Amino acid sequence: MLTHEDIINSIKRVCDKSTHVHINKDKIKEAHVYFQGFQKEWLPNDKLGINNFKVEDKIKYLIICESLNFCFWDTPIKWKIEYQNVWYSGSYALFFSITKALQNGYDLLNPEYLEKIDINTIDEIFKGTTSIPMLEERLSILKELANEFKTFNYEDFLNVHSDIELLNKIITNFSNFKDISIYKGDKVYFFKRAMLLVGDLLSNVEEIKNNILNNDNMLACADYKIPQVLRHLGILEYSEDLKELIDNKKEVIHDSEEEIEIRAGMLYAIELIKKELEDKNIHLNSSEIDNSLWLLSKNPDFKEHPHHLTRTIYY
Repeated sequence: MLTHEDIINSIKRVCDKSTHVHINKDKIKEAHVYFQGFQKEWLPNDKLGINNFKVEDKIKYLIICESLNFCFWDTPIKWKIEYQNVWYSGSYALFFSITKALQNGYDLLNPEYLEKIDINTIDEIFKGTTSIPMLEERLSILKELANEFKTFNYEDFLNVHSDIELLNKIITNFSNFKDISIYKGDKVYFFKRAMLLVGDLLSNVEEIKNNILNNDNMLACADYKIPQVLRHLGILEYSEDLKELIDNKKEVIHDSEEEIEIRAGMLYAIELIKKELEDKNIHLNSSEIDNSLWLLSKNPDFKEHPHHLTRTIYY
């Protein structure tokens, strides 16, 4: 079983060797002002429409949502959907699209239905201002989930006693969550969507949450938006070549050294922010810091520079 130390050490090894991304530790000392009384949860679970679901269906719903929660930028028109007379984009749009599909009779929690689903149906479910990006990849993941749901025993999730144990159950049972890169010959454990799923399960499934004795082992979720915020704050500094690539909105290739260094730098910077906050008697775990920064990314003031663009299923 992977431990918290295994994951954080794999990230630190990247930061120790990084040539494209630097963490400015002096700027970290100034970051505490953004984490006092700030919202710490990203998911509006009161709107998901799953409160009356049986436990197994809640778990399946969240697994499906986080399996498809990636890459919303890859279209000329921004993908948005309307739900209950409000327009949403990104992750919110993804979750509410699935909620709306279930309400409209799409049997997405049934493995036999997922096994037969086709790309036209996926397009219908997520249709908004435009088709959701990477339709074929999302279809492939749903087909894969159909087989995995058939052998998965959801009670496995009810018998864990720490968040790291839950993470291991997720990456063992569901292959689309194995977000692992290779950097200079070493494995780097990101598990972005798996860590997000751990948080979602603890927030929405009481039967899991009540058994968890330790929930401080998760790192942040290595994606696009947090590095954008950390760059704005001066905490992440990029090489001239990398700045030019990002600022000109050119793709940063998945698993390139630059992309791995961005994600690892972001994660390790948040661990350093956590320590700085603790020294100031502000006690937040990595996930709460991540959620606060993600919500800050919605503020136009934090969009001075574009986020990096990487076409991937992992974030």
